[in-house]
Amino acid sequence: MTMLGRIETAVLRQGERGPRVLFSHCSLAHSGGWKPLLAELGEVRAEALDLPGHGGTQADPNRSPQRQAADAVLDLLGDGPAHLVGHSFGGRVMLRSALDRPEAVASLTLIEPMMFHLLETASDPLYAVEVAASQTYAGALEGGDNAEAARLFTALWGNGAKWEDTPERQRRYAERLMPFITASAEDVMRHPPHQITLDDIAGLPMPVTLIAGAATRPSAIAICRLIGERIGVEPYLVDGAGHMVPITHAAEVAEILKGFLAA
Repeated sequence: MTMLGRIETAVLRQGERGPRVLFSHCSLAHSGGWKPLLAELGEVRAEALDLPGHGGTQADPNRSPQRQAADAVLDLLGDGPAHLVGHSFGGRVMLRSALDRPEAVASLTLIEPMMFHLLETASDPLYAVEVAASQTYAGALEGGDNAEAARLFTALWGNGAKWEDTPERQRRYAERLMPFITASAEDVMRHPPHQITLDDIAGLPMPVTLIAGAATRPSAIAICRLIGERIGVEPYLVDGAGHMVPITHAAEVAEILKGFLAA
């Protein structure tokens, strides 16, 4: 445990040589989820943080999940340089961190970042699809049925496994963390003041890489393409992969990352 962003934060550290790479995971996961990718990535100095309320990190009720997580990343990042890699909600976290301290970031990799508000701004009909989808698990959560909420959420954004086939410990973990999804909705779904815009992203000075599973939800690909069109970068689409692409297709994602880490 390390004091980062004014909160005791769990950090997984691996490797003592090579490029420094910081990782932020998706909702309902933990830093250990990066281990398959790290096993394929080669020699790097990896530091992966647990999101607020996840793993060994406590949640701060006085800050949004994105702000708390980004504050922790900024404390860990220091003056850099480091490569930032974020998956799903962790993509938002790393993007916010890169915007806050661009001079310390060597590169930024966004793996299906959760930024539905970009679809709303672009008048993309997929925004309404995701709003409707979110209401299903939000309704279950409001009704006090965390298990059903977790089942519905993971059916949309999980690894494709059936809920009943998921290990019980993993199911209980997801159920406990479902309130995080509600707490992070303002960051992910809506377009409040001070939200991250495509113009903000276009102003970043470091190289930006976009990755998505080719078989993920259409909205996730659409978000990557919106960002890619604005910054002149073609997203990598990993064949056969869904939303959990850095875990289910770790070798393919590692090959993408190796290129610019070596550079």
